[in-house]
Amino acid sequence: MPAWATARESGSRPPFDKIPNWFQTQAMKPTRPVDLTFFESAPLLIHTSIDLPATPEAVFAALAEPASWLEWFPLMTRAEWTTTDTQAVGAERAVSIRLFGHFNERFVAWDVPNGDAARFAFMMTATSSPLANAIAEDYRLTRTATGTRLDWTFASDMTPLGRVMRPVLVIIMKRLFSRAGRNLARHLQKEA
Repeated sequence: MPAWATARESGSRPPFDKIPNWFQTQAMKPTRPVDLTFFESAPLLIHTSIDLPATPEAVFAALAEPASWLEWFPLMTRAEWTTTDTQAVGAERAVSIRLFGHFNERFVAWDVPNGDAARFAFMMTATSSPLANAIAEDYRLTRTATGTRLDWTFASDMTPLGRVMRPVLVIIMKRLFSRAGRNLARHLQKEA
């Protein structure tokens, strides 16, 4: 019996690195291009927020460096720039997230901290996941008295399979980003 099934039967959490990853074996397919208005009009919008014990500059630096995501974003196994133009609107990177697949991303907002706010947003240009026709993420940073408030929006136009799985996916995405926020807070404290 596979290790992940044994862990489930014993009541412990399955080791994610042992779970078969079918989505990561699938071919990449283009996704529908979107712009910043998608964060207001997407059929699926998930919002979550966290207060972080670091300045917007420190939070933005952690978001801007793909290698740092491997340290704090759950299930991420790859994150790297794929264009020579990095850290700007139009820059592209490739990421892999265990259980979800491979994603190529293009940045549609790159507003470095200027005063009390910053923004970091990207859309997917291709994916191996059969769950969405279009995907984008928006990270907004606001300076607070104790650090930074990070407001995250996940926007998607789901495929028919994604729409069937929507209730479960919403729960998973909220938990994934809640855990990512806690991990990012620890990462930022370690880097300070």
